[in-house]
Amino acid sequence: MPSTAGNASGTTRVRAARLAYIGVLALATLVPFRADPDFAAVAERLIRAFQPVVSARDAVDAVRNVALFAGWGALWMATSAVARARSAIAQATLTGVLLSLGIETLQLFSAARNASALDLLTNSGGALLGSVTIALLTEAVRGARGRRSFVGMPAFLFAGAYGCAAFLEALLPLFRSEPLPGVYGGPLSRFGAVLDSFSAESLFAIPVLDILIFIPVGALAVAALVELGWSYAAAARSTAVGGLALAVGAEIGHGFFGQTIELGAIVIHAAAIAAGAWAARAYIPKLTRILRGPNRPLALAFAYAALLIVWAWRPFLPELNLATIAEQFSITRWIPLASHAPRVDLFSVSDVIASFLLYLPAGALLAVWPLRRQGALRGFLPALELAMVLELGQILVAERFFDITDVLVAAAGAAIGWTVVRQAGFRPYGESLVRARADAGPRPARRHRDA
Repeated sequence: MPSTAGNASGTTRVRAARLAYIGVLALATLVPFRADPDFAAVAERLIRAFQPVVSARDAVDAVRNVALFAGWGALWMATSAVARARSAIAQATLTGVLLSLGIETLQLFSAARNASALDLLTNSGGALLGSVTIALLTEAVRGARGRRSFVGMPAFLFAGAYGCAAFLEALLPLFRSEPLPGVYGGPLSRFGAVLDSFSAESLFAIPVLDILIFIPVGALAVAALVELGWSYAAAARSTAVGGLALAVGAEIGHGFFGQTIELGAIVIHAAAIAAGAWAARAYIPKLTRILRGPNRPLALAFAYAALLIVWAWRPFLPELNLATIAEQFSITRWIPLASHAPRVDLFSVSDVIASFLLYLPAGALLAVWPLRRQGALRGFLPALELAMVLELGQILVAERFFDITDVLVAAAGAAIGWTVVRQAGFRPYGESLVRARADAGPRPARRHRDA
C-alpha cells in the first residue's frame, strides 16, 4: 500500500488524525466518567464484565461499537505507510484491540460506565471490519484503472456508497423510525405485532421526498454497470429488478424493528429507482457527448451537491420557534457524539453510517477532479465546507438539528474516499473549475477511457 506519510508534515498529519480519532473514541466510551477507585467495586465490575446480560440496548451498543471502531480501522488503513495490505490490516486490528482493552480497563474505575468482554469483542471486530473493507475497496478501485469511465474514477464508488446510504434510509427512515407503541420483545415477536397492525391502506402513504433520494440510486447503478461492460438496456432492467428487491427487503426489515410496513414506500422506492435507471439509459449517452473535459465532473459535482442538500434539509419546512433555534447553539451540539450517547435506537447508528457513505464518493471525485489545486477549494476540503454549511442550515429547518458529529463523519467519509482513490494510483486530471466553454481543458479520454 502506498505511503501517505512520505515527509515530516505528512507524518504529523497522520498522527494528528489518529490522535483526534482516539479522542472521539474516548468521548464516546468514557464520558461521563465518575472515578470510583474502590477495589471492591472495581473487582465487582470486573466479574460483571465477564457475565454480560444481553438486552436490546446491548445489541444496539454492539452495532454502535462495531461502527465506531470500524472507523478506526478505516482511518488506520487510509493513513498507513505499510506497503502490504495484510500487514496494515493486522496493525489496524491490533491497535483496535489495544485501544479497546485500554478503554474497558478504564471503565472498571468508573461508576458511570459498564466494562464488558462483549464490548472488547465488538470493538476489535469493528477495527478488523473497517480495515478489511478499506483494503478491499482500494484493491477494487485499483483494478478499475485504465477501464472505461465517465469521469476518470469508477462509478461503482458512487453507486455502491450512495446505494447503501439509500438502503439504510429505506430500512430506518428519518421520519418514521420509531417503533409502534406497545411493541416489545425480540425481532420475531415485533415482526408478528407489526403484521397484525398491517393495513392495505398504507398503499396511500406516499413518502414524496423519497422520490428525489431514490431516483439517483437507479441512475448511478446503471452508470456503474455500463462502465463494467453491460449494455444500457440490460443495466436498466437489472437495476429496476434490484430496486424492487431493495424496496421490499427494507420494508420487511421494518417489521423486525417494530416499525410499520407501508406498501406506499415500497411502490415509491421501487418506482423511483426504475425511473432513475430509465433516465440513465436515455440521457447518459447524450450527456457524455454534450459534457466534455472538466465540464462533466463539474456537472456531476454540482448535481451531487444538490442531492446532499435534499438529504440534509428535508422536509424543507422553516423552523419558526425561536426557543428551538436557540437550543441548537447549546454546547452539547459541539461535542462529538454527545447527542448520540443517550440514544439506544439503531437509527442513530444508521444516521452516522449514512453520512459517511454519502460523502465518500464526493471525496473520491475530488481526488481526480479537484475544484482547484490551491487555496480553500483544493483536495477534499470543498466536501467538508459543504457539510458544514448544510449542517448549519439545519438550524433553520423544522425537525432537523445541528450536530457537529455529522460534520466530522462527513469529513471522514470525504477524506477516506479521497485517500482510497489516491492510494489506488489515480491522480488528478486537472481542475474542474476552469473557464466554462464546450472545449474547456483536455478531454478526460486522453487520460482514461471515456465511457
